[in-house]
Amino acid sequence: MSLWTIPYVDQGLDFWQEIEGRFGQQVREVYFPTPGGRFASGRGPQPQRFLEDMLRHTRLAKSVLVNPIILPQPVEAMAPGILACLRWLRDEFGVGSVTVASLGLARLIRDELPDLTVIASVLMGIATPAQALLVRDSVHGITVDNRLLRDLAGLKRLRSAFPGEMRLIVNEACIAGCPYRAQHFYEMGYGDGSPRSLCQAMLDDRPWLRLTGAWILPRHLGFYDGLYDGLKLAGRVTLRDRNRYLSVLGAYVQRGPILPRDIGGGPASPLEPIDVSDEWFETVLHCDKRCDVCSVCREQYEQAPRRAGGQ
Repeated sequence: MSLWTIPYVDQGLDFWQEIEGRFGQQVREVYFPTPGGRFASGRGPQPQRFLEDMLRHTRLAKSVLVNPIILPQPVEAMAPGILACLRWLRDEFGVGSVTVASLGLARLIRDELPDLTVIASVLMGIATPAQALLVRDSVHGITVDNRLLRDLAGLKRLRSAFPGEMRLIVNEACIAGCPYRAQHFYEMGYGDGSPRSLCQAMLDDRPWLRLTGAWILPRHLGFYDGLYDGLKLAGRVTLRDRNRYLSVLGAYVQRGPILPRDIGGGPASPLEPIDVSDEWFETVLHCDKRCDVCSVCREQYEQAPRRAGGQ
């Protein structure tokens, strides 16, 4: 079953042929920024030396990103160029899907290019039934806001309210509801391609918060059965290394053993080689998120075994 949407990293055609050979039955599509960085994609500019080879010479389905956390101009001013780019990608390379963070852009694409699948980015922040009602006629699917990755009751409510496809990012690892998130993603998209982690001081004061991030280990995906239609791997920067990419994707596809620090989760994820208990993870899926009066995550962080060997 093709569940996985995976990131483009700038590896040669042999890498993508290996992905196709090893994981082709599990990979739904590869997502990539617009060629040449014409439109922001929610991250800083990425190398694209081998992008055309991947687009032209693999059978993997492809999805393009036009999802900055905020558009620099009104959507009407940007739409002609974006629509022209999407038509070209569709006609030249068979790209069939686009991820956006702007609801206005989503509506325009559905009106003008009805054959494209439009997916709401995680940066659109869809987390409630009320939000699902607002977007349900404009997108075919949503990438669920990271606030719900540790909230099974909230996921169930959203699942009931949204008739389209629901995708979960398994390894982004940002702190759910982080007050620095919008600025961080803006800087990545339009300023410094590798900004310092703006939440670093907060994490230095309370390192146990790293356990509260929006990540799911492969062995814990079973807790989410029935609550998603697709799974998405992040890591356009953290998984640039060929072997690391293959190791992380393999672990998730096979639900194999991997430590939180090794999932490609970025600077807010656990950096030490610690593991977590299944009992702790199940607990935080149902807790009331009263971190101000609860010590469960702090105690888990302090007591978790450190594994010198990593994975």
